Order: sequence, then structure tokens, then C-alpha cells
Amino acid sequence: MPVGVEALPLIRPITDLRTQFNEVCAQATETQEPIILTKNGVPAYVLEDCEAYNAATRRNRMYLAVREAEIEERYRPEPLSAEESNARMAEIFKLWGLEYA
Repeated sequence: MPVGVEALPLIRPITDLRTQFNEVCAQATETQEPIILTKNGVPAYVLEDCEAYNAATRRNRMYLAVREAEIEERYRPEPLSAEESNARMAEIFKLWGLEYA
């Protein structure tokens, strides 16, 4: 898929959970995309495979950790050495429960 082009969201009526539960779950697992469940034609809930959810959560945590480090670095009055910078990044990643390589 070209960069900047998003796929159309998967949309299903919430009644599919009752009538086609296994198919809905298989679709969520196969596509690794969230499925928007509608109630009376209005988006009401989102169903997502657990592995896809965990991957998205890890990406978000990593993004926030890097963003926090960037903000901290921008407003730091004195420069840091590479070792100090790596140590700070490792601390931030540790706070978020991630490993810093």
C-alpha cells in the first residue's frame, strides 16, 4: 500500500457478534486490523485481535518515550555526552517497560 494511503476500515454490524462470532474473530485475527462494530448504523465499539492491540500499544509506548526524550533534549541547557544520552534513553524506556538496545 502506498505511503499516506490508509485502508478502508472494517465495519460490521454488532449483530454479527451473535450470528457470526467465529467469522468476525477470524477476520480480526487474519487482517490484524480493528473492526468497527456499528449499532443502528452508528459506530459503537471496536474489536481488535489481542496481538495487534499489544503491538500497537508497544509502538505507542516507544513513540512516547522517544518523543519525551526529544522534548527533554530540546529544553536541556547543557549538552549531554553520548553515554549520558544513552543512559537517559534507557531510563525512559525502562519506565515504559521496554528494552533499550
